[in-house]
Parts: sequence; structure tokens; C-alpha cells
Amino acid sequence: MAHPITGAGIAVPAGRLASAAALLGLLVCAAGCAVKHTVKVAPAAVPPAVQVASLEQLLEAIRAASQAVQSLKATADLEPIAGSIYSGVIRQYHDVRSFILAERPARIRMVGQAPVVRTDIFDMASDGHEFQVYIPSKQKFIVGKTEVAKPAAQALENLRPQHILEALLMPGADAASERFSLQEAEETGRRYYVVEVFDKNGGDELKLKRRIWFDRSNLEIVRVQFYGPGGKYLEGVDYANYRDFGGIRYPTRIRLTRPVEDYALQINVRKASFNQPIESSQFELKQPAQAQRVDLSEAGSGGQGVASGQ
Repeated sequence: MAHPITGAGIAVPAGRLASAAALLGLLVCAAGCAVKHTVKVAPAAVPPAVQVASLEQLLEAIRAASQAVQSLKATADLEPIAGSIYSGVIRQYHDVRSFILAERPARIRMVGQAPVVRTDIFDMASDGHEFQVYIPSKQKFIVGKTEVAKPAAQALENLRPQHILEALLMPGADAASERFSLQEAEETGRRYYVVEVFDKNGGDELKLKRRIWFDRSNLEIVRVQFYGPGGKYLEGVDYANYRDFGGIRYPTRIRLTRPVEDYALQINVRKASFNQPIESSQFELKQPAQAQRVDLSEAGSGGQGVASGQ
């Protein structure tokens, strides 16, 4: 072996030569392995292919989804997610069955029943102007105007059937009274179209009313967000697990979130039929004789309603 400077030969012990050869072999192997090593992306991590749609096409999809459902009869399971409102009524039960009637423009009746014995836990109704909520376990019959929005002192008095109605019957898109814009968004690796709906009668000020999210992998509506005066976020509804019900595609998992009242509720639809006649009497909820009436229309600044025996 030659000296690196003089070029003269240098004797190298056999043991050291063997060690150097072994080390060289390991380095070559490591380099070769590094070059050949490949990383495969799991199929679940690959973003789905996206579809392309214009604002007008998405608006037409919103109108079609709204017009397709004029009335609804459904059986669903309820799952309280957070907050004390629904939790205080149904969290003690593992299985709450609900029977729902809804009809455009603003009528709804919803009954929640306990498991096995199927006794009523709550009964709610609204005609768009007034609402009634009956809680048998509390023997309270709560009534009020739908525009009453201030949270009440008693959590149960925050129940509002019209919140459920907004989630079940998607609003349409009215070019005569609303303006629209389109943007793209991305969350957790999935891409969306977001249609923003503004009040056309707001003058120069753009007043946001709704944001409607489309999953770009299939162009289905997966979220609707509702806003109030000053851009206040009022309600969010997530839609998933669409199924075909006699030609009508409808989500079977609906999650409603109300940050103002601090609660979330998931509705898992088991059975559903659409656009069948519903008798007006089925939407009527009358006060039981033994129930205490709580009128939120007469609520004071603290949000506490006026109670009476009848």
C-alpha cells in the first residue's frame, strides 16, 4: 500500500486490512440500501380526485336539494355530543329514539322517547312563528316566539325545534333576495367548494347569511353554516352518509352545533319518507293540564321566562 504523500509502500497488518474491507462493505451496502429504499403512500392518505363546478352549477345543486324535500317523516336516533341542553334531557339514556315530522316552509314536530319503555322524554313543535317544548320529567311546557334568541337561565328552556328544522330542510338559494360568491377551501387533506350567501337587501354592506360547503370529490353538500347580524356565527350543520330514499339522496348522519347555546346534537336517520301529506293536526302540541307553562315571549333581560300553572 502506497504512502499518501511519498508514494512509498507501507506494510499493513492482515487483521487491519480485513477490518477495513469489512467496514467498506458495510458502507457500500448502506449506500445501496438507501438508494433502493422506497416509501409507499397508504391509499387512505391519497387525496381523492376533485371535480370541477361553476358557481351557477353549485347554486343549481343547492336549489335542487332544497326543492327535492318538501316534507319529511323520519325515525332517528339522537346522540348528544356536548353542552348541557340536550345532555340534561337525554344523556342518562343510551338509546333515544326520535320521531320527526317536518314540512316547508317552517313546520316541525319532534318527539324523543326513552329506550325499551318508549316513554316521551320531550315533545317539541314549531310553526315558524311560535314554538312549544314539553318536558314530561320536569312537567314544564315552554312556549315562545321563534325570534327569542337570548339564552335562558334554565338550560332546558333553550331547546328550539326550529334549530332542528334548519338542519333537516336545507335552505335554497334565492337570486331575487340574495347574492353569492364562491371560494375554495381545504381541510384535513380534502378539498371543498364554499358558496357564501349574502343578504341582497343589505345595501352597500355585505351581510353574510350562510356558507354552504361542497365536497369536491363528489359535489355533495357536507356542511351549512348560519350567520346572524354582525356576522355572528349561529349554527353549523354537518351532513354525512348520504343514502338513496326512493330517488332522493339524503344524509343519514346530521350533526347540529349551536355555539350560542353551547350544545351539539347528532341525528342518525334510520328510516325516512319524503313529500307525503301530513295532517296539520300532527304539528299541534297542546299543553297538558298538569304542566307548568313557561312563556319565553315575556322573558326579561335575564332570559328567564314567566311561569304559570296553566
